[in-house]
Amino acid sequence: MTIYELRERRATAWAEMQNITMTAESDNRRLTAEEIKRWDRFEAQLKAATDELRVLEGTRAHTSGTSTALDLSETPTSLTDMRTTAGTPVLRSAQRLSSLPPSDGSPPEPSVGLDTIVRATITGDWSKVPPEERAMSIGTPSAGGFAVPEALSSKIIDRARNQARVLQAGALTVPMDTNTLKLARVIGDPTAAWKVENAQASASDMTLEAVTFTARTLISIVRASVELVEDADQIDDTIESALASALALELDAAALRGSGTAPSPRGIRNQTGVTIQSLGVNGATPTYGNFSTAVQTVREANGEPNAAIVAPRTAGTLDRLVDSTGQPLRAPSSFEELRILTSAQIPVNLTQGTSTDTSEAFVGDWSSLMIGVRRSITIEVSRQATTGTDSAFDRLQVHIRAYLRADVQLATPAHFVVMTGLRP
Repeated sequence: MTIYELRERRATAWAEMQNITMTAESDNRRLTAEEIKRWDRFEAQLKAATDELRVLEGTRAHTSGTSTALDLSETPTSLTDMRTTAGTPVLRSAQRLSSLPPSDGSPPEPSVGLDTIVRATITGDWSKVPPEERAMSIGTPSAGGFAVPEALSSKIIDRARNQARVLQAGALTVPMDTNTLKLARVIGDPTAAWKVENAQASASDMTLEAVTFTARTLISIVRASVELVEDADQIDDTIESALASALALELDAAALRGSGTAPSPRGIRNQTGVTIQSLGVNGATPTYGNFSTAVQTVREANGEPNAAIVAPRTAGTLDRLVDSTGQPLRAPSSFEELRILTSAQIPVNLTQGTSTDTSEAFVGDWSSLMIGVRRSITIEVSRQATTGTDSAFDRLQVHIRAYLRADVQLATPAHFVVMTGLRP
């Protein structure tokens, strides 16, 4: 394994450890026995990769005649070496978009919260907003729209990333500073071959192709009473949490099952090169063996599956698997090593053959999933809007509409398997 691959493995293990603790902290609880077991496994992987790095770097320094050693004191949460063409680091799930310096000139730390800007927009009193942030925030007052300063936008996007299952599974975040962004992805791994002296070499090169992120619009709407916005001292967390939750759900839906038909991104389910593993013409109840087959498929494509995202119903079905005597079945190691995440964004009423109650499961090396995100959010505030049949004017409400720009791409499509036809 190369030094780069070991550094990637170390960073991945650390990101998984961070995810475990962040999930428990967000739920205000201690780690479960299963989480402790997974933490220990990733900690062992982190230590093993670090030890191998020390050996390889020492060997490289010796053969090159230098004493330069790899700086292993650098925290594994530092930004990954992978960068966009603009030089912006690609972020792992445990890394924060807000850790990047804003590109719009706004202060690195927002001096006011979203509630202050929303209240200023409604009341017209901007006295509590610093002049430089006021200048950035005011968009089209007559339309009730304004662009949130990038530092504050990044904070809201990070909250959405923290809740999105695909990000918890290990997907990468690619910050986009323009409407489109091109990155290279692998569509064919290189092969090596032994060579006879003076004979022509037959090993193959790695095959790459360009993928283009195109910023697509994702909208979220929050309703609040005018009295609450005008009178409450702090509603910042409430508004940000509501917006982040809605955005996270839609990011999951798009990343997993997006159709690719405008304006939706193309999700894993509809990407070329992803393996579709059917559980039969009319579907079937999933077993641990089905997941073992999916893990094998990803590994045969030189990936290392780390998580599976399933519908809550599927997770319950797997939990209740028993043998002929009614005793719980013991899962194989290939399944136990997967982090099982649930998402209600995966439907349980899909049609397969004569069955109309099937679902899907997504197994993969989630570091191959990339979410491109513009680093600014536009928010529109209206006391006149009507959302569905809900009139803000009639109900003395404020409708807060936020939208961000994002897209979905896969670095290596073969590192994912979508299981179809999962029945109760």
